Amino acid sequence: MSLRAGLSQGVLGYIWTMAVDLRISLRKLEILAAVVHMGGVTRAGDNLYLTQPVVSAHIRSLEERLGVKLFYRQGREMHLTEAGILVHQWASELLRKTRELERDLTGLSEGSRGNIALGASMTIGSYRLPGELAAFRQTHPDVRVSLRIATTEEVVEETRAGELDFAIVATEPDLEVPEMDIEQIGSDRIVLVTAADAEPRDSVISVGQVDRLAFIETPEGIFRRSIVDRKFRAAGVPKRNVVLELGHAEAIKRAAIQGLGVAMLFRTAIGDELASGVLREVEVEGVDIVVPISVASRTDTVWSGPQRALLEAIRLSFEAAAEDQLLTQK
Repeated sequence: MSLRAGLSQGVLGYIWTMAVDLRISLRKLEILAAVVHMGGVTRAGDNLYLTQPVVSAHIRSLEERLGVKLFYRQGREMHLTEAGILVHQWASELLRKTRELERDLTGLSEGSRGNIALGASMTIGSYRLPGELAAFRQTHPDVRVSLRIATTEEVVEETRAGELDFAIVATEPDLEVPEMDIEQIGSDRIVLVTAADAEPRDSVISVGQVDRLAFIETPEGIFRRSIVDRKFRAAGVPKRNVVLELGHAEAIKRAAIQGLGVAMLFRTAIGDELASGVLREVEVEGVDIVVPISVASRTDTVWSGPQRALLEAIRLSFEAAAEDQLLTQK
């Protein structure tokens, strides 16, 4: 603590002020952010490949340099103090700016005229964006583009943290995320598919027939699985018979083609298989699952020219796909 003289309404007084030790490394701030995000020292250590004592030592050192306690314990859980909340907000913003600077400097050192780091949820990143990125590179050869494919939750959080410039994701309707703009640019349907010669044989089935089906699904908690489970519960199917859980749409498709069960997949992911006839779409009466596709970005994003150009190309692609779908339905 340092003592500073001050005047208050004409009366000489003394105001105690905190002397912050500015010799704080970005690594310590990164560790603080990991402890908050992962919900504990041990999980943060596992994520950062550090031992629990090393993580704890960094947190203690940060507290000493700042002169405040950052966490308090309630049972086995760690919670941020009031000071900890302020420090975490500051650390998150500084880390975000550092990542943005790193990307910009990389572009300068490589002689490129721009860098774009975007994220996408699994189906969009695997089946929709590769063609758009290839076309964009043809018209913007000096722009370096990197695509991160993960779950919706992961790429939205990484965008919020400044690790990605923006993300194209499947979302819940009217999704709201603090510090983020979520703008719908399209939609996709999740449909039931089965192998060409497998059950169910009919092209339309009732909800009552769903109980007799064996489903191939993603693990519980994945965005698409959660939406499908909720829609079937609302239609009167509290629990489906899931016989196999696989982590990616491509693996689910292969299993369905082999006749191991039916699958609920985004139509975007199965266009080729439906066209070739190795998979058939089966309508379930009363179950229509339309999922918004949105662009997620920070509210304070300052868009570069290349970022705007790529986002506009992606928007136009989704608009064209929607128009093609309307023409097909007619």
